[in-house]
Amino acid sequence: MPSPRSASEIFDELKQTKHKIVIDGIECYIVEGDLRLDAGQLLAYAFELAEREQARAGGGSGGEQRQPLVGIVDDEGRMVRWKKGLLLTYNVLRSSFASDADYQTVVQAMRVATADWEATCGVNFKHLSELDGGVTPGGPAPLFQVKAFDDGSGFIAVAFFPDEPPARRTVLIFPSFFSPTLGFDRAGVLRHELGHVLGFRHEHIRSEAPALCPDEPLGNTINLSDYDPRSVMHYFCGGVGTRELKITDVDRDAARKLYGPPDKDVHYFD
Repeated sequence: MPSPRSASEIFDELKQTKHKIVIDGIECYIVEGDLRLDAGQLLAYAFELAEREQARAGGGSGGEQRQPLVGIVDDEGRMVRWKKGLLLTYNVLRSSFASDADYQTVVQAMRVATADWEATCGVNFKHLSELDGGVTPGGPAPLFQVKAFDDGSGFIAVAFFPDEPPARRTVLIFPSFFSPTLGFDRAGVLRHELGHVLGFRHEHIRSEAPALCPDEPLGNTINLSDYDPRSVMHYFCGGVGTRELKITDVDRDAARKLYGPPDKDVHYFD
């Protein structure tokens, strides 16, 4: 077995091998296929990988026991989520798309994806279509933005987590999203990305997942469900996962642990 690498060595390797993008002047690296980390986050990611390698070298599990559908926790172990009752507003930046047809495709896919999450757990989204032409400085702004991004890479979409600073709350749509050979349901892709926006990590990081599925660090996470190979948060890898990326019953139960039931399942009284 090779000697474990230091966090510095892994950090340097990640900077050289991970795709780099610049969003609003901030350099970020894409990891796990659809998440972006700035340099500080990438360094923390490298430390987690280094700890895992050192544990493996010492005969420990080194994080090999991957988790089920997982949420995020802060440094004090508290679950990370949007506050109760917060309306998750967004706009779709029309001018960023190559055509009006592409813009309309994303608007419709977001409509389906947000409705599916609203029917799953206690969250509510609202498309501020009046801001699709752009946000005026000092004027009203959405919680997050959806916009096209083309850097020549083959990525499909990239999201963010609830604990990201406001300036980083953007869902990026790459040209591959519109490819006729995409193979994935477009609303499903956005269901997956909105799962990250709500605070869920990937499902395929469990030990039960096929070995061919990507591995990743699991610092600051919490178990929310049993392993589900058909989860909306599971990549299509190792012969499992689905291209539809639908929200399953297991996903629903896990999401309700974090956000409670959807409004339709509750009888409210004043």
